[in-house]
Amino acid sequence: MDKNKLIEIALVEWIALLKSRDRSRKAVRPNFEDLFQKWKDLGAGFDDLYETYLPKAIKAHQPLPSVARSMYKQIKSKTTIDKTEKEFIDEWNDSIEGTGTEVFFEFFPATPVDHDPEPKVYGNMSATEYRAQRRYADQFPTLDTREAVRLWREQTEYNLDVEDVLENVLGGNNETD
Repeated sequence: MDKNKLIEIALVEWIALLKSRDRSRKAVRPNFEDLFQKWKDLGAGFDDLYETYLPKAIKAHQPLPSVARSMYKQIKSKTTIDKTEKEFIDEWNDSIEGTGTEVFFEFFPATPVDHDPEPKVYGNMSATEYRAQRRYADQFPTLDTREAVRLWREQTEYNLDVEDVLENVLGGNNETD
């Protein structure tokens, strides 16, 4: 199946599940993280998602206008609120958009994170990165484990008597107390 089709299906599935999920302020980030992890698992990248699918996901998470109006009226009846209904709804939608976009860029950075153009010759490190880590590691003394190994090998076997251990832990023999 085409990658874009799989991305679209993952979005549709997420939107369907979103209806039964917690959509409170504290759950916005985890909800987006679930979707973006699924997209990442499908092998999607920034270019595949940013212009087409991210706006759809954000729009799906934003409250319906009727829900937003109802929430505004409910809050206004219980407390004094210094915002108009439009300001309240816009702020709510902007908050969701901001969180969704922030989480998106955590999963799919717009620019490559690796700023080191050198070839990776030490695993995933360039020679420059390796030398920097080596200089840092060399600041600390090298641990000589030979003496520790020798002492460990010279130890005599422990002969633990379970009854003695229990007596010491429990504070005496229960039969004589």
